[in-house]
Amino acid sequence: MVNNLPAARQIAEAVADPELPMLTLADLGILRDVTSENGHIVATITPTYSGCPALHEIARDLEYRLTQAGFAGATVRTQIAPAWTSDWITPEGRRKLHAAGIDR
Repeated sequence: MVNNLPAARQIAEAVADPELPMLTLADLGILRDVTSENGHIVATITPTYSGCPALHEIARDLEYRLTQAGFAGATVRTQIAPAWTSDWITPEGRRKLHAAGIDR
């Protein structure tokens, strides 16, 4: 199943942010990439800021969901450069933030 990168990406994109559960990792723009290396899925995330307290929980949940979906050995990498910017929030993410009363 490691050949199925679109399925792995779809799973990774759907993981909810623990601090703003109405948003997914894709909505926030913190999911940077989903690739395959040495037969295993690697998801790369960029925290909203380098000291993000939820980063460990996000990585753990992302790895767990990929593994549960059949992507054994899936790993999560953190990439801090380029730094995350609110420009990476998707239009859908902005809509969800607005609906929750959170606007920038």
